[in-house]
Amino acid sequence: MFQNGKKWALLLAFVLLAGVFLPGYARTNGIGNVYYSSHLQIFEGVDFSKIHAGNDLNGVERAYVVTADFSRSALRPLVFSGDINARYLPDTMVNTLEAQGYRVVAGVNGDIFDTGTGCPQGITIHDGVILTSGYEPKFAISFDEAGKADLVWPNVNYAMATEIFVPQADGSHAQTPYAANIGYVNVPHGAAKALHLYNRDYGASTGTKGDNFEVVLNAESQDAARLRFGRPIVATVSAIRYSGGNTPIGDNQLVLSTKADSMTAESLGRMAVGMRVEINATDLEKGPLSRSKECLGMYYLLYDHGKWVSEGKNPNPRTLLGVKNDGSVVLYVLDGRQPGISNGLGLTDAAKHMVELGCVVVANLDGGGSSSMLVREPGMDAKATLKNSPSGGAPRAVANGLFFVYKGLSAQGESVLSAYQDHYLAMPGADVKLTGYMSNSLYERTGGAVRDLRFEVLEGGGAVGGDGVYTAGDAPGKVRIRVQSGGAETTAELEIVSRDLSLTPSLNAVFADPRGVVDLNVTARYGYAPVAQKDSLFSWECDANVGAIDENGVFTATDKTGVAGEIRISYAGDSVAVPVQVGAKISFTDLFDSATGADHWAKPYVESLASRGIVNGVGDDMFGPEFALTRAQFLAMLAKTADGLDLNASPPSGFEDVPMESWYYAYVNWGHAARVVKGVDETRFAPDLPITREQMTVMLANFASIMGLSLPDNGVVPAFTDAGAISPWAFESVDKIARAGIMNGMPEGGFEPLAGATRAQAAKVAYMLRALKESQPAPLPPEGGETGPNAGAGEQNPSDAGQNQGVGEQGAPAPGENGGAAETPGDEPIH
Repeated sequence: MFQNGKKWALLLAFVLLAGVFLPGYARTNGIGNVYYSSHLQIFEGVDFSKIHAGNDLNGVERAYVVTADFSRSALRPLVFSGDINARYLPDTMVNTLEAQGYRVVAGVNGDIFDTGTGCPQGITIHDGVILTSGYEPKFAISFDEAGKADLVWPNVNYAMATEIFVPQADGSHAQTPYAANIGYVNVPHGAAKALHLYNRDYGASTGTKGDNFEVVLNAESQDAARLRFGRPIVATVSAIRYSGGNTPIGDNQLVLSTKADSMTAESLGRMAVGMRVEINATDLEKGPLSRSKECLGMYYLLYDHGKWVSEGKNPNPRTLLGVKNDGSVVLYVLDGRQPGISNGLGLTDAAKHMVELGCVVVANLDGGGSSSMLVREPGMDAKATLKNSPSGGAPRAVANGLFFVYKGLSAQGESVLSAYQDHYLAMPGADVKLTGYMSNSLYERTGGAVRDLRFEVLEGGGAVGGDGVYTAGDAPGKVRIRVQSGGAETTAELEIVSRDLSLTPSLNAVFADPRGVVDLNVTARYGYAPVAQKDSLFSWECDANVGAIDENGVFTATDKTGVAGEIRISYAGDSVAVPVQVGAKISFTDLFDSATGADHWAKPYVESLASRGIVNGVGDDMFGPEFALTRAQFLAMLAKTADGLDLNASPPSGFEDVPMESWYYAYVNWGHAARVVKGVDETRFAPDLPITREQMTVMLANFASIMGLSLPDNGVVPAFTDAGAISPWAFESVDKIARAGIMNGMPEGGFEPLAGATRAQAAKVAYMLRALKESQPAPLPPEGGETGPNAGAGEQNPSDAGQNQGVGEQGAPAPGENGGAAETPGDEPIH
């Protein structure tokens, strides 16, 4: 496929691969504060970067960038597209290309597509063949034989020429030349009633429905039936179908298709078997498109040599394609919709980041749940694998993709050493594991991890043991480590940070039996970025009345019962406190009715939650079980059921009625960013508004979903007498929460969706949710990140079809029952 394969292989021999690291808080346009940016050479002329940042508006961001200079690389761009009417998982695309003899080094998902048919929006060209015109072609990126990228606006004329029988005045028919424009190539029928052309690149049949005219053409071969610029297709009519549709397409066949009532239908009906048909595709601009080897349509053109073309503010996962002044091509994927992992950016901010990276052209491809980047990291990966964290928790099947590949190159022996590390930021005294892999001159894996690595700290202090574990020194700053194996070497870099750390304990509260032992851990972050640490680096102390805690965070409770206090964890002026309860549960005087001698039905729930610091009293040793519950109070209660939640990692919600000094400020920021709850409108959250029961179910469903919990289903369809009063946006959540047994109907048979919820009712629900969480194993995140809500094709945003969320029922069962979780909320397109 490519020229000079032997030459390139020789050039690649005995290279040194360096991982360059740019440490924290570098202010970068678009994405915000960059805490670290790792760089890895994955092929000659091709680099891969992982960027961890914090955006002022949207919070944590993670981006993945591949930059390729084809002028000094043997790689070439390739557009993968199987049948146009099908969709393919990214891994399937890689496996297919590898089976065809290509080796894939990197790739991303491609153009936006119609979710019903799989057809991409824009023109798609592979190996010079026009696979589809696209259903709404706009700008596209065209690559020539050498990989040179050009921005093009497809102005293509697709036309057919043949002869038809035309009635004469004497009643006879004469063969008369006939020409017509073809509206679409390998695109499903739409409302335009245009003339469509199909060949085997579309699929096994036309897939058309209803009353159609379809003319089947036979070419000499499958290649002769494929459409290229400057090369006409010559075929012969083999069959004419005057009604119906879904005509089969053979390998060497084409089908002209139109609706029976279209303007071209009558003329097609005058064709006859055996007639010769010529079909041409002409680039009316006579520009780079006519010389295109590979071409991919784009969703939007965002930026073109200093001019902003399209803009957008909604934060979402993104896939962008950029071109630099020197011709280098940049693939960019940004994760989103995953609070605590990456929230995503608006189109404008994402494009600004690309411009900051040196791009003069920036195009938006399909984003949302489609955003996927695959990279073959040298020595470690046998093939290109998923590196980002798709918002749906797993990659989505898409229409096409853009890949950087090579074929037919000869590799030399082991010559490239690549170093990998488990952290890029570390506290003084913390450990960072370094691993090295050898690969051949084509950066292909040749074995496992290298055992005989040699290390030398060049800058920054600290030491590396023979096991490859670097222990950071005391001085903050940049660290540079030489890594060697045989005659090959590379450099690993990281940053030691000791200030402005946020500490998140593994438990929100400690509840222990007398003499019980609890092991606490701490997560440290620098901004939004994780920092290597170990428990012994922190100062641990606790109130003497509750027990003792050692230097590793292992707490041993006192032998007394019914005592409370706190554990304090600190480091360099940053600290956090964890409440502790030993023995008897915390109770409240108003949970017992002295007149009747009966406990309040919610007493066991309240006591259990209070002992864990999830709920508090209202003062004077009272809980206020029948007090109305507000939106902010229930949101805080939900948050406290999740251990290890870093509320301060969420960006400001922007609600004007949630001031920074309010007790619920961090809870609302978290709930809004995590999509547990929305405001009552765009500017107000209404924190003190009493929450309704139907609102509570929506909040519960959303919260359970982001926590990765699986809702039980009792198999009983709720039959509430007031089901018609449940708001449409809450109906699904009410059904799921009721079927899970977390909330029941009222004694009279109704659900009372608009009734307010009490503190006692909320305590019962929070208890059941906590019990459900503790009964299920933690969900395993996909490689490269944690999970998040799903979405449809294209740029998506969660539906605003409902407000926020509530609970309540009397006579609730005693502690010990399970609760459940909701399914992922649906999304709707924003473009």
